[in-house]
Amino acid sequence: MTRRSKGPGRDSASEDSGPAALDGWGGGWEYGILALVAVHVLLAVLVFEPTLFPGADAGHYMVLGESLRNLTGFRDIQLPGSPLHAKFPPGYPLILAVAGWFGGLQLFKAISLAFTAGAVWLTYRIARSFVDRRASLVAAGLFAVTPVLLDFSHRVLSEASFTFLLLAVVVATLDDRRVGVLALAAAAGAFVTRTAGLSVLLALVVWTLLSKDRRASVAALLVAAACVVGWAVYQHLAQPSQPGYLQQLIQVNPYVPADGTVGIAGLPVRAAQNLWRYVSSEFPGSFGLPTLRRGTVFVTAASGVLLSALALTGWLRSAVDRLTLSHVLLALYVGLILVWPPVWTDRRFLIPVLSLLIVFGVTGSLALVERLGARASYGFIAVLCGGLTTVALVTSGALIPGRVACQVAYRGGEPCDRPPYAEFYAMARWAAENTPPGSVIANRSPATFFLLSRRQGDLYGYSRDADVVIGGLEEMGADYVLVDRLSATTRMYLIPAIAANLDRFEVMNVIGGEEGTALLRMLPVSRTAAVPEAQ
Repeated sequence: MTRRSKGPGRDSASEDSGPAALDGWGGGWEYGILALVAVHVLLAVLVFEPTLFPGADAGHYMVLGESLRNLTGFRDIQLPGSPLHAKFPPGYPLILAVAGWFGGLQLFKAISLAFTAGAVWLTYRIARSFVDRRASLVAAGLFAVTPVLLDFSHRVLSEASFTFLLLAVVVATLDDRRVGVLALAAAAGAFVTRTAGLSVLLALVVWTLLSKDRRASVAALLVAAACVVGWAVYQHLAQPSQPGYLQQLIQVNPYVPADGTVGIAGLPVRAAQNLWRYVSSEFPGSFGLPTLRRGTVFVTAASGVLLSALALTGWLRSAVDRLTLSHVLLALYVGLILVWPPVWTDRRFLIPVLSLLIVFGVTGSLALVERLGARASYGFIAVLCGGLTTVALVTSGALIPGRVACQVAYRGGEPCDRPPYAEFYAMARWAAENTPPGSVIANRSPATFFLLSRRQGDLYGYSRDADVVIGGLEEMGADYVLVDRLSATTRMYLIPAIAANLDRFEVMNVIGGEEGTALLRMLPVSRTAAVPEAQ
């Protein structure tokens, strides 16, 4: 299909033998990658958080899994009326649905760890197609210890499974293999796990077209069309008013549709801003380098520029020698996340291609110093990757004492949630026992609240107009409103609306003192009540 060559770092006659210090490995290089997988699992266990990740998506995935497991359909059973869900594809909820027959939260977390461990092994396989075994182990080892991967190895989110499937597609096409059932199935699986899997489907199509493999091109086109059109039709039938994926991409802020859309001329500006954010902060921050939510840290930004330059060099040099699916996929995926709204710019979205960036970074490092000889090449790699590994291990190591203490406390029946989340969870349990069944409770994280309270509810409106917020509560049929400390949006939108309509609310319970979390009953008639003041 595409021309094969040895590429940078694989032009030595002794590529498998290595220096004398490694001769003892003999033919046992595979034990090296197994050891790295074991190291990843060990570190993941040490930094493991047994509690529910407080982000809203985790609870949402679990609720969707419950709806599938109970055969009620792919529905948002936490919302009043339990409408069909049309935002997340059903792939990851289906995994949780099956796993839910055998266990709960801890099993869900273990599944994420299994996917990240598999991703480490796949990274070695991919690196092996570009560089020799030693450099491949370096690339896989660096990926195995990155704090961001370890962080998501215990979260009930789709990143781990999506990363595994994306890399599986690449591995399935290595060594000039034709695009077969395995690659097509993995690509389809990636799309039904995350809509960003669109980049995987498109990459297969583009690569087969460039390879002039007509049969593979037709197969890739058919699979891509079936996935994309099928999901689009379902979304339209399930929720016609919900913006589609492409519509969300051009919005200024998908969470506040009223902010409008970005014009064609604004997309390059957005892409440039996102690119700098990823290069200067999110990419180097994935290895544990210090970052700021706003602004840049000079050392981190400089490191990010160097790492990005090495990855780009490796991508270009290896693409000239042999164009592979990984080249096309990385380009399309990065292009996709660069045009996403800035509110979505986050290192979690780098995880699926972080291993490819590392592989191309190692390839680029070898290419830049190859004229100095193998010894200098590996010396440079050792300094660069050794430094990143040290930073990553120090970053993760600093978390271990607290995480281990959290695990011990959890086993003793004392979850170690941060106060705002502990209050939120406690209020949900209180609501389960002290509110009538069928009550509707508006709150910041409806799915998570539903898991603990079995009370339906929806998110309050994001508007500075108090009448709009109150109108939204009435429209959803809210019986209660939860004033929490999970997000700044509560202070920005909900509390001012309540303060402007004090006669509509009555305090039912407060957890955490005056500055804590409060549950208010929404009154149908005018009645004075005290509520927490806006912060």
